[in-house]
Amino acid sequence: MGNYIIISICSDGYERFATIKDVREDITINVHFLEYDEYLESNEKSQKRRTGDTLDGDISIQLVTFSQKVDVDTALIHHQKIPNFPHVEAIIEVAQIIDKYSMYAHSSITDKNILIEFESVASYKVGDRILVTGSLELSEVS
Repeated sequence: MGNYIIISICSDGYERFATIKDVREDITINVHFLEYDEYLESNEKSQKRRTGDTLDGDISIQLVTFSQKVDVDTALIHHQKIPNFPHVEAIIEVAQIIDKYSMYAHSSITDKNILIEFESVASYKVGDRILVTGSLELSEVS
């Protein structure tokens, strides 16, 4: 589990889109998460989460709609080209297979293995380097 500081946050119903900074690493990323106990209407400010607050949780790449094996020497990288949005393109290295839709992987996003969840069956092996396109999610928010 990581610790993150909220740099900025936008709300839409139960959904939250936030730019967060890892308190241990010099990494700033855009993530999506759900706030199940606070529904906000348009332009309503959250009473639960604000800029500067700390979040605890795990980062994952979910809703992976595109993946492709790349050369094993390709560097682990990630890009978020859309400002303030959790869309991510990343090169990851498979660390552990969970099932045909899920795996843990090494990435440049964090020093811990992250969960990768595919929208369709994925047939990769441990050690494969893969280009994935999906959404950066923050779970177990407390």
